[in-house]
Amino acid sequence: MKWEKYNNHDGYHRINVEADWSELSDDYDRTVAEYAKARIPGFRPGKVPRKIIENRFQKEILDDLSQRGAQRIGREALLEAGIEALGNVEAEKIECSKGRVFKAMLRFHQMPEINLPDINSLNIDDGDADPRDQISLSLLEFVSFAIPEQLVKDELALDGIGDTEPGSPQWKAAGDRIRLMLILKKIARQEGIEIDDADVNDRIAKKAEEFGTTIKSLRQELEKGGGIQRLRDMLIAESTLEYLMEKNR
Repeated sequence: MKWEKYNNHDGYHRINVEADWSELSDDYDRTVAEYAKARIPGFRPGKVPRKIIENRFQKEILDDLSQRGAQRIGREALLEAGIEALGNVEAEKIECSKGRVFKAMLRFHQMPEINLPDINSLNIDDGDADPRDQISLSLLEFVSFAIPEQLVKDELALDGIGDTEPGSPQWKAAGDRIRLMLILKKIARQEGIEIDDADVNDRIAKKAEEFGTTIKSLRQELEKGGGIQRLRDMLIAESTLEYLMEKNR
């Protein structure tokens, strides 16, 4: 894999990445295997020759591979470059063809510097307020840093809120959610709190049942929009809040 930084002019950071086909071949095989489960007249389910699957779903397979490849190789490139991204990493100018070098430009915001307080002395009283809320408010009070406006807009968009100006209650609430998530992620890293794939898979299964859809469909939808990483972040935040509650009882 190759990577190089790119000059920025719009508040984002960018990095160009390249990877040989050998680094994506396993992802390609898994994607083809998923489409091989499709029902095609004249063939029994799961018995369709691979060549027919590749010819029939070529565009869909490469579209899915482009997104998966950009996310996975992008994360590896940022890790190798010593860069921590803030929020989702978006892929631009993707070049993805079977057997050829994969290329993409990644666009992201860089993680700000976060100075943590003493996590053993957060404010929790014996009142009726939820201890999680009390810890969250304490962290937001003790830790201050700026976040890009676009990140707040993206958070509001996920809630179905648009045309909201900085300074509004909705804007502040969205900004606080982002800051709290970042603070909790840094605490998790400091304290060695981790979430594994089994935890993510379990939550996806529960949400699929709740939404009345299949696990496969929900996972594919999450993979397209960076939702898997967002879900992982939410699970880390939940675990970290539980950890802080135990330390401050």
